[in-house]
Amino acid sequence: MNKTAVKIFALFSVTAGVIATILMVMNFFGIAMIGSDVSDRSRNPRILLEDISDSLAEGERTVSLPEGYWCMLIDSSGNVIWDQDMPDDVPDTYTINDVARMSRWFLNDYPVYTRTEDYGLLVLARPKNTVGKYEMEYSMGWFDSLPERILYILLLNLTLAAILACVFGTSLYSRIRELTRGISDLRAEKNVKLRERGIFKEICRNINSTSAAIRRKNEVLDARESARQNWIACISHDIRTPLSVVSGYAETLAGSSALSDADRRRAEVILSNSIKIKQLIEDLNLISSMEYDMQPSKRQPVKIGPMLRRVVTEIINNGLSEDFPVSLEIKSEKAVVMGDERLLERAVFNLINNAAAHNKNGCEINIKEYIRNGSVLIEIFDNGCGAPQEILEKIDEIPKTTHGIGLPMAYRIVMVHGGSFEAYNDGGLHVVMKLPEPENIY
Repeated sequence: MNKTAVKIFALFSVTAGVIATILMVMNFFGIAMIGSDVSDRSRNPRILLEDISDSLAEGERTVSLPEGYWCMLIDSSGNVIWDQDMPDDVPDTYTINDVARMSRWFLNDYPVYTRTEDYGLLVLARPKNTVGKYEMEYSMGWFDSLPERILYILLLNLTLAAILACVFGTSLYSRIRELTRGISDLRAEKNVKLRERGIFKEICRNINSTSAAIRRKNEVLDARESARQNWIACISHDIRTPLSVVSGYAETLAGSSALSDADRRRAEVILSNSIKIKQLIEDLNLISSMEYDMQPSKRQPVKIGPMLRRVVTEIINNGLSEDFPVSLEIKSEKAVVMGDERLLERAVFNLINNAAAHNKNGCEINIKEYIRNGSVLIEIFDNGCGAPQEILEKIDEIPKTTHGIGLPMAYRIVMVHGGSFEAYNDGGLHVVMKLPEPENIY
């Protein structure tokens, strides 16, 4: 299950619960506000009756009333003994039943309010059609259970919010999970085709468009790379054929007794340069594959000792100057690694050839092979001028030209074999290649 989608779904559910709780609390306050009369407090009948009672008790016969209001005082016999602004359609005498009815409701459609005093019943009336009165009664048990019922309502809201979150969130979770999976596939440059619908319609359309653009780009790059590799392979093949003829004739002429010494030396130069051209062609093909970190095509047991002897012998026999004495020290004849023997030979050849190519005044070239901590180590070092620091710092980058490719190529070959490569200047260039033994590879 996608963790990101789960987190979003959980956040959505919690947010829905919090929102439901806030809304419920706000509803309680809203109901309380709706249920309360927030009109002018100075017109509150209870307060006005209290003020009128105080004024009459102080002997005043006239009181201050809001516009449209009127009041009267009824004695114990039901007769009006005092009034102020009383309308003409209001009677002057009242029975007990009349008093009982008007004390709770209306008198001739006037909303009335009463206050009992020792000297009679004080009545205050508002203008007609200004107040509605409704009888509402609740038992004390209702008030006692009110907190419990409020708690039930809260739990009901939370439960309902959770159910709604699950119902609507399931669809949202499914879409988010599809989106996150699509983004992950897009990052891996896989083909993505999301359903373009719902609230994420625009996002899905953009992801699908991006995936299609990446697919088209990769198709173009694959076609271009295939054409490049085919071109390199064809050129290499076309050059090898005449080069083999040139090398063969040059070798024959170099060993012919019918030629003068000068002509044989010229033939040897032709042969030597033919070999260099052949090596350049092989390097070109190798760079083409190593640029894309292609793994060795032929993995098989390679005996390091015989391989090193073979490379050194080939270099010496190809006319290595006496200014470059080579010493080879094999400490473990049983050293074996799994890999492509041709590539490993190329790595060693490039390092030895570099020493000869970049030290015009000659140098000693030393090669050591030994086993340490389950790895086969090959050290190649000389006492020459060393390698430029900028090449050592960028040893993991294949240069764009054939100049200076020996070290980076050897580095890349060792790395694709699961080994490590170290190069530094110490009285000359010192290279340590470490390759794992077979049991450490698989």
